Amino acid sequence: MKRLLTAVLAPATAAGLVLVAPTTSHAAAAPTITAINVKPALAVQTGLNRQKITVQIHTDAADVDALAIPTRGGGGIVFSPKKIRDGLWEASNYLYNWESAGAWTVDVTAWDADFNDTKKSKTFQVRRATYFAGFNASPSKVRRGKAISVAGQLRGLNNYGEYVPFKGQKVTIFFKKKGTQKWVRYAVVTTAKNGKFAKRFSAKASGWWIADYAGSASWYKSFSKNDGVVVR
Repeated sequence: MKRLLTAVLAPATAAGLVLVAPTTSHAAAAPTITAINVKPALAVQTGLNRQKITVQIHTDAADVDALAIPTRGGGGIVFSPKKIRDGLWEASNYLYNWESAGAWTVDVTAWDADFNDTKKSKTFQVRRATYFAGFNASPSKVRRGKAISVAGQLRGLNNYGEYVPFKGQKVTIFFKKKGTQKWVRYAVVTTAKNGKFAKRFSAKASGWWIADYAGSASWYKSFSKNDGVVVR
């Protein structure tokens, strides 16, 4: 084999020609996205018209785009990331009250100088605020064994930025006996069409009553103020 190769190369060398072995071409590697951070990771829509959402992208890219969209419903946030330092891009924009609550996804596309791209996503959560209005345990002084009424109204933020009665929601009523630190669950009630709820209990001990709404995938949790009752 060596003799055959020598025979082939000899004329070419004698003629002053240089043979170059073929090279294998490799496509340029696309940029990497090592992390995406969204602040806040849980955004709560309140009576304020809007709130700031900030996206930080850790990448070695030459240019970056980002878009946030809800899993369900309307809305969307366009971000225009700027390079803060090598490896870090950042952008902020606003989430408005009319936009959908629930899970949102930030879709990021990163390019290198040759327009090779990489895509990556990050999920964050949006909840609408709730609160309790007119929570009351009455009467404030009662004889042992008599009835106590615990009542209030749950209200939630609509997409016009107004708090309205929140019907059909589960509300848990807790009691903490005077001299103790433990809240004990006494009942779970469902809010009526007007957002109101009420429950009667037998007075057994002095202490404090409170209502709790645990929230959901679209609504943020809330607690009422606590209201005390003296049992004599």
